[in-house]
Amino acid sequence: MKQIAIVVALCVGAWYFFVGGRKLDEAMARDYYQKEAHAIYSRDAQALCKQLSRKAVIESKLTMMGKTVESSHNREEACEAVKKTFELFQSVGDRMGGILTIEYEYHIDAVEVATDRKSAVVTGTSVLKMGEAALQYKTSFSQRLERELGQMRLVHSSDATVVRMGGAGAMSQSDFFRK
Repeated sequence: MKQIAIVVALCVGAWYFFVGGRKLDEAMARDYYQKEAHAIYSRDAQALCKQLSRKAVIESKLTMMGKTVESSHNREEACEAVKKTFELFQSVGDRMGGILTIEYEYHIDAVEVATDRKSAVVTGTSVLKMGEAALQYKTSFSQRLERELGQMRLVHSSDATVVRMGGAGAMSQSDFFRK
């Protein structure tokens, strides 16, 4: 009987921690973005993927060289895109004769925590620069975060990104993406 009571107490404790426990707050949402920035600086695609919910939907508008492309990705597709982006950074760095520095900054405009404190909508902007002016991604975003298994996860994102390329002395824009 004592063993059953211990098992029940452990199950209740696990449920409280993973499902019904701490409600999210603004500090938890801001911590999510600090972890994201660290993963980007580390070029750690796996860490970024761990921040995505299994039910994640990412809707994006990407404008590059005057053309806009709209896309929608699930978790697996988004993870593959991040991996390919980091591979692109490596390739561009190799073509320019070395490892290019990455600069990343973000600004959170608003964090709106739901009344039940189970989700938050975060709006803001981010800028990712590679090799100072060689490649720049400027993004405006609106994202919904939820607690999932004790972690903050991205459930939905709607973003618009403008890509600017420079580095005229290094290579032309078409050389950037030539295989």
